[in-house]
Amino acid sequence: MTNIIEFNKVSKVYGQKKVVDQLTLNIEAGEFITILGTSGSGKTTTLKMINRLIEPTSGTIFFEGHDVSTLDAVALRRKIGYVVQQIGLFPHMTVEENIATVPKLLGWEKEKIVARSRDLLDLMQLPYDQYAKRYPEELSGGQQQRVGVARALAADPDVMLFDEPFGAIDAITRSDLQEQLLGIHQKLKDKTFIFITHDIYEAFKLGIRVLIMDEGKIAQFDSPEAILKNPQNDFVKRLLETARAQESLWRSASD
Repeated sequence: MTNIIEFNKVSKVYGQKKVVDQLTLNIEAGEFITILGTSGSGKTTTLKMINRLIEPTSGTIFFEGHDVSTLDAVALRRKIGYVVQQIGLFPHMTVEENIATVPKLLGWEKEKIVARSRDLLDLMQLPYDQYAKRYPEELSGGQQQRVGVARALAADPDVMLFDEPFGAIDAITRSDLQEQLLGIHQKLKDKTFIFITHDIYEAFKLGIRVLIMDEGKIAQFDSPEAILKNPQNDFVKRLLETARAQESLWRSASD
């Protein structure tokens, strides 16, 4: 497999605080990577440095073999889909118009945009004839989030970044969206998904590999199975123990 994203000794410093500390890692094309860690561990900063919403203080990030600092930031972002918790759909635009935002900027023909919107809404299990002309306020939170994913996929990016996209959604809808996202990744095959979460179950359910961060550094980066069998340090062990304790409490309350 080819590395689509590489971090080489990347750090980000704000004042005296080093938010990301000498991060070195490779992500292969087509992987589904989840990034897990406590608040302040550097997850979101790491994600936003990929599409240059945040610039690193030192080190180099490569996207498709190119140093991102040498690429036009706007052009780079149009090649990388980005989904956030707040969704950010334009309220005055229909679902179809929201999905068409980037393709229009790229100068796609109208017929191609309509076809792409139809395909993506079908992929999201939101039939075009029922949902294309609706406005965001007419949708549930889960439906809005699916439209947000469709919009991020609209220009056919190679990489999709997800910053805790399901954090504000109820548990049942969240589980459904997780299953749907896994299905989408399997269907698209060549897309690379990088997904931030603070939920260990979500991270292990979705990720082919899980990047666990602690104080801006890599605590462990491996498959869920390998992490469960062989946690590499005390932080990862505590993380797993906390998750197991929560599960035990839930089971006790359910008995």
